[in-house]
Amino acid sequence: MLAVGIAILSIGVRLLGEYNFHETALLYVGIPFFIALLLIQVRDPDETMSLKKRYQNRLIDAFIIMLGSSVVLFEGFVCVVMAMPIYLFIILIMFLFDSIREKAKKRGRSTLNIQVLPLLIIASAFEGLSPELSFNRNEQVVVTRVVQSSISDIKQNLIQPMDLQKSRPWFLTLFPMPYKIEAGSLTPGDVHKIHIRYYRWFVTNVHEGRILLEISAVEENRIKTTFLEDSSYLSNYLHLQGTEIQLDKIDAQHTRITLTIDFERTLDPYWYFAPIERYGVSTAANFLISEVIAREAG
Repeated sequence: MLAVGIAILSIGVRLLGEYNFHETALLYVGIPFFIALLLIQVRDPDETMSLKKRYQNRLIDAFIIMLGSSVVLFEGFVCVVMAMPIYLFIILIMFLFDSIREKAKKRGRSTLNIQVLPLLIIASAFEGLSPELSFNRNEQVVVTRVVQSSISDIKQNLIQPMDLQKSRPWFLTLFPMPYKIEAGSLTPGDVHKIHIRYYRWFVTNVHEGRILLEISAVEENRIKTTFLEDSSYLSNYLHLQGTEIQLDKIDAQHTRITLTIDFERTLDPYWYFAPIERYGVSTAANFLISEVIAREAG
């Protein structure tokens, strides 16, 4: 049974990728839904087993199917970590649906109203298939901090090499740090090259990519950049578009930094990936302010 589940999940992901549906809710809602249905059909409820124990068994089955399919598909740990919460959420919802349905049948009650739940899940799985079925994908994160540093010091920081071994917040540690940054100056038109190497399986299954960041505009208190290319592993989740650093002098030793990052969300469903990506980008923005833009401010 577990082998069948792994095969269904693996084939389903391959087919969705073949038809360019791998970024839609069909992958992140639809496939978990059908895996949950499979588990419901093949796992007869044991009347002597507690509800908790039955759910634990269902959870173990779901874990085995997902991890097994990730190996077959050569997916990395980041993909597994990002997809696991929504996958397990759908499994949980369907387990509760099945348990409530079984209780209603035993008591001779109608289960018609309960059937609404799987219908809602099926309907939500079509998000992203067309523009009409999609939410706005353009996102913007704005982070503002007051730092103990002058504008001239901040501009000097921006052309200094970044410490690539710096410790990061836990969420950012899921994603690889650049191993090389080729940064020239803050001259408009200058292109900075950021090289990123991601080991999907920690030591092997390598994805090599780079980000090209153009310095679009440099003014006395504003620096604007544009992302020209992103072939890094990060591009599987979002498309970076540009940044803007606004520097407002408070006094001789203090500056208000406003960092704006524009990006396009590529994955559905909106209710899951939008808040996760906003959190990740805002965390990255705070890290950049602390460790790059105002690093000397402590």
